[in-house]
Amino acid sequence: MKVSELREKIRSSTKDELQQIIVEMYKQIPKRMREEKEIDRLIEEPEVFKKSRKSAKQSMKDLDFHSVEQETKTFIANAWAQNYFAPNRAVPKKERSNWRFTAKRLVEQVMSFSNHPVHQKACASLMEELYRLFVYASGHYVFASQEPFDTLKIPQTDFLEWVVLLKKETEDPDQWISGSLKLVIEEDSNYYTTTRSLLGVLLRALNNAPLKERMVAIAEELLHEKRKALKRSKRDGIWKNEQYINHLVQMIFMTQSALGEYQEAINVFKKYYIESGREIKLFVLLQLIMHHQSTNSWINVYEHAVKQGIKPREGLQEAYEYIKQENEFPEYIYAY
Repeated sequence: MKVSELREKIRSSTKDELQQIIVEMYKQIPKRMREEKEIDRLIEEPEVFKKSRKSAKQSMKDLDFHSVEQETKTFIANAWAQNYFAPNRAVPKKERSNWRFTAKRLVEQVMSFSNHPVHQKACASLMEELYRLFVYASGHYVFASQEPFDTLKIPQTDFLEWVVLLKKETEDPDQWISGSLKLVIEEDSNYYTTTRSLLGVLLRALNNAPLKERMVAIAEELLHEKRKALKRSKRDGIWKNEQYINHLVQMIFMTQSALGEYQEAINVFKKYYIESGREIKLFVLLQLIMHHQSTNSWINVYEHAVKQGIKPREGLQEAYEYIKQENEFPEYIYAY
């Protein structure tokens, strides 16, 4: 329905009908969307909302990219210097407590300018710097809150997707694929986000077979380099290198599965994924198959593991019986 048609429909509706329509529409809007779009404010103070939106649009028109770029770089520099956390002369106390408003405004302004081709590359760089900052701040004292993505009401996966798509627009395939992969694997994730979900963001950006094939090639090259580094690792660096390798293996598995190369993906996982517990390794593999392959692959891997003397946990046994009977995956495989 077009806006003009909606206006016409409203004119012919009674007061009771309009009340019911508005309530039902409100209930259908996700809470996060209501907060982002300030729906409550629109309902409570429609005139104030209208004026503030008009003022914000005018402010954006009056902005020039250079000022936004400089303010963003200053914000990032102050954050890394912990000037939004500890008392200092660079950032006033009121601004320290209101960092999230500054951060959200800058993100919105940078993303707005990213629609202009002449500014895209610079915006991609700024967004990547902000992403790295917020990821680091998810586990360190940088802001008053240690969960900046949650505080800003921007899921880490969404923020990463903005960065990846901007890089994709401004860099050649090898550069943006390699850079995005390292960005996920070399940076941490926040409390609410898994690395696998971040890798899923990369997978969605690989929207054709050539890009997927380049991802596999780049990830395999990084995998072999990291395996050499693992052999030279000192005791305190082994775990980090192993984790890096396992994330690469997951990315290769996901991408090869998307290409329909199911058995190749399984073979790479079995050969390179590092986990001394055979049953734990099986559990991880079956979880990946559940999300990226078919029920036939799942059953084959499960039954082969049992023949090799691996005793799957109860949750896997239950999932096996369900899949055999229903020929579909359950919503969830329990870890017990």
